[in-house]
Amino acid sequence: MERTKAREHAFTIIFQYKFRPDDIEEILGDFFEEYNAGSQKEYIEDAVRGTIENINAIDDKITEYSKGWSVERIGAVSLAALRLGVYELLYNNDIPGPVAVNEAVNLTRKFAGPETVDFVNGILGNIK
Repeated sequence: MERTKAREHAFTIIFQYKFRPDDIEEILGDFFEEYNAGSQKEYIEDAVRGTIENINAIDDKITEYSKGWSVERIGAVSLAALRLGVYELLYNNDIPGPVAVNEAVNLTRKFAGPETVDFVNGILGNIK
């Protein structure tokens, strides 16, 4: 599994977390049971756990740089992409900033649609 696909899986798990925050161990367990993450298992687990462990600080950054939009107002798909992007920007030194932004924007484009791409890109660009 390549890193882009692994990032997409991490994004999906973070998306699910919004609706089932008490079930993250079950969500991760189900994912790894269904998918062979291979060499990307560590990345997926670190990205998901790191995002969740830092979710309050990540959400504060998103709110700070979104010109007053609270995380409750941001669509669930865009929020998952933002959370993963902010995690990679601030907490994962292995991911170059431009890569983190570009990948989050691509996830937004693919799953939320083009109308939210500028919003996500703007927030992550300002945080970077």
